[in-house]
Amino acid sequence: MNFDIMRLVAALLVVVSHTFPLAGQAPFRIMGVEDLGALGVSVFFVISGYLVSASYERDPKAYLLKRVLRIEPGLIASLVVTVGLLALVTTAPAAEYWPAAAMYVLRNALLYPATYALPGVFQDVPFTGVVNGVLWTLRLEFTFYLVLMLIGARLRLVLALLAVCAVVFVTMTFTHPHWAEEKLTRIAFLGARNGLLFFAGAALQLSRRKVPLWLGGVSVVAFPFLGPLALPTAVLGLARPGKLPADLSYGVYIYAFPIQQVLAAHGQLNVATAVLAVLPFAVASWFLVERPALKLKPGPRPAW
Repeated sequence: MNFDIMRLVAALLVVVSHTFPLAGQAPFRIMGVEDLGALGVSVFFVISGYLVSASYERDPKAYLLKRVLRIEPGLIASLVVTVGLLALVTTAPAAEYWPAAAMYVLRNALLYPATYALPGVFQDVPFTGVVNGVLWTLRLEFTFYLVLMLIGARLRLVLALLAVCAVVFVTMTFTHPHWAEEKLTRIAFLGARNGLLFFAGAALQLSRRKVPLWLGGVSVVAFPFLGPLALPTAVLGLARPGKLPADLSYGVYIYAFPIQQVLAAHGQLNVATAVLAVLPFAVASWFLVERPALKLKPGPRPAW
């Protein structure tokens, strides 16, 4: 299974996961513990750490430009499409909606800080007022990009960050089981968990250690017991070279949440309708925005 397939599966796991709470149902969890959406996001962070560290090594000077070209064009397009389509259904007057919409696009395009609401939309759905609840992950991922660049992708420093993230994650897992209830503990826990995954992927790349297939299989079996700690070796052990003709994962990821909210507002949200509705947007995003932007990247595109 190549990375494109893995990322697409991860994006679809997020879609499936969000369908339940956005439809007013209890979250679906694996063995009552791991949220499917968290699993999908975790896979993204492992692959991201592995690939972008290789990108930095190939061309440190072009590294940041490449990262911007991968994230921003698709993101900005999705933000513009979102505010344009939601303008058709908002209950707020145009004089209130459009200034807020402009700030929504600007702030989320800049990543810091993200904003989640638009006036007059999604007021009568179970997950009230949130237009796109996945935007925080893009901010966190870009932060990891910057950290990796600032430390020069040096293995020793990556391992140090990995150790810190692992200690914080394991400690909070046992000492703060209700970490999601407060903003500071939520930021610390999610930063540590996803940092652990990102820097583990980076460390495996920078150390030139290839994870064997058997270890990937063992890690999958161990996942119910070890959770995210088993994911880096599971993902990288099972990964194989190759690419899909179209990488739809990012488009699925950034368009799904607002589409699911629209479906929820009309009482039509389920897994099938969510997937079918988001795929055309993902296809358009790839062929009209993301792929042309990737062609602007300097240097050859890697085989992975």
